[in-house]
Amino acid sequence: MFDLPDSPRSLGDLVGLGFRLIRKNWKFVISIFLVPSLIFSLAMAGVEFCFVHWAGAQSMDVNWFVIHMAAGFALAIIMIACQWEIALRSCAYIRCVLNSEIAYEDCYAYARRRQWPVMVVYGVSFLFPVLVLVVWMVLFLLTINLGKFGLIGKVLAIFFGFLEGLSFVAAFSFTMLYTALCFVSISEAEVSAREALSNGYQLSISALPRGLSYVCLLAASIFILTLPLYMPVILLGIWEGYVQGRMEDIQFPLYLRALEAASSCAINIISLGVALSGVTFYFRDVKMRRQGLDILEAMKR
Repeated sequence: MFDLPDSPRSLGDLVGLGFRLIRKNWKFVISIFLVPSLIFSLAMAGVEFCFVHWAGAQSMDVNWFVIHMAAGFALAIIMIACQWEIALRSCAYIRCVLNSEIAYEDCYAYARRRQWPVMVVYGVSFLFPVLVLVVWMVLFLLTINLGKFGLIGKVLAIFFGFLEGLSFVAAFSFTMLYTALCFVSISEAEVSAREALSNGYQLSISALPRGLSYVCLLAASIFILTLPLYMPVILLGIWEGYVQGRMEDIQFPLYLRALEAASSCAINIISLGVALSGVTFYFRDVKMRRQGLDILEAMKR
């Protein structure tokens, strides 16, 4: 059983609660997400290796191409299966944080029983941010082309680029806030995917500036925490480029790829645990402020 805040908190307190929960229960979090995260990281490294190995051979032989693409496709299927399992375990973890059931096995059984609506919401959480990235990427490319039209075009490109940068941060933050609240909603109660998407929208716009600020604060905190875990890979990559005498075409050794997969796995587990805890606490905080959840729970006690 986890200790949940029984009153609304500040944004900094909510982020701190998320980190504190992971620090106190790190063995439990690792036991949940280690296996699918590790397999996902290894499969991703395998896909990258297949592409680099095929491109490095500089061969257009059909059999060579088919073998590498078949291996990459099989690894991509494994990555999708791992994401499916991570989604179900994330749903179970949220129910554990909310104390919906006593045992994790019961929470996981709930997620497995309702895996299709859970995966619909989980899929939206991928597609919505990707859509925002594609739209703003097109806008940025169009803005860059304004620089071809003399000094006025360059001034306009800088002006519109600045506005697009601000709007991109706001739009992307909203997609992360909205989809996160939708996923907590589908994990908390036995509602349909449509109801979860509607609940997430209502909760996200009820205090939009506060929600966007929280998403940015949570993301920045996770980035600062996990960056040191990836620094050895970056430094060793620079060293390998120095030793090999070229940076544009580095042949990374096996130990560096293994270290990259291990660090990616650790970063995924920590980021996922903190993010799920943080958005769950924010979900409760919004319901306390907008729906009187703390009063209802006190009356029930």
